Amino acid sequence: MPKDKITILINQRPFHFDKDTLVPDDFRHAVGAPADYEVWRIVHNPDPEGQLPIDDIQITGPVQIHSGERYRVVPPGTFGVTSTRDQVDEEIEGLRQEGFVVELTRADGWINIVFRTYPLPPGFSKPATDLLVRLPISYPNGKPDMFWTDPDLTLKNGQCPQQADAMETVLGRPWRRFSWHPTSWNPATDKLRTYLEFVNRRLAMAK
Repeated sequence: MPKDKITILINQRPFHFDKDTLVPDDFRHAVGAPADYEVWRIVHNPDPEGQLPIDDIQITGPVQIHSGERYRVVPPGTFGVTSTRDQVDEEIEGLRQEGFVVELTRADGWINIVFRTYPLPPGFSKPATDLLVRLPISYPNGKPDMFWTDPDLTLKNGQCPQQADAMETVLGRPWRRFSWHPTSWNPATDKLRTYLEFVNRRLAMAK
């Protein structure tokens, strides 16, 4: 329990809370919104009013709040989540037809996509790995960032790949995180396939 009240903005109005962890219903109750309304944390500052969120995060479970943060409580589908679901499902089906073994899990505010036995280029300690790509709920307006592999993946000489020394637990299992970030992303033309090409370029470096 915080000593002082925490003040955040919800739908551009200040609200004061005695506790530092809220669930989505707390946000809805604060503004008198129905139970099916979505809760989003605004990441960009200033907020691009009138535009779809780029990196905003949908709140689907308990979240720790801090004074000065901003949130939206909006009707379901305001930011095109339904169309996002359709697009992701369509892209995944296309990759499966190419022969990829793909598992999709929507959890923790992310679209988690696992490619089983994803082939690796020469230079690594094994020929294939499970590959995790995480898409923000606002995809394709929000771009994917970083990727994850089996935790035991190393270079053939046993060394850790560059910028891949962090281990994280996602979907109940450990992963090695490759902290590599695309420098550009156009939601009108870039897709999951585009991001896999980025991943492949990074893996091809084998260093």
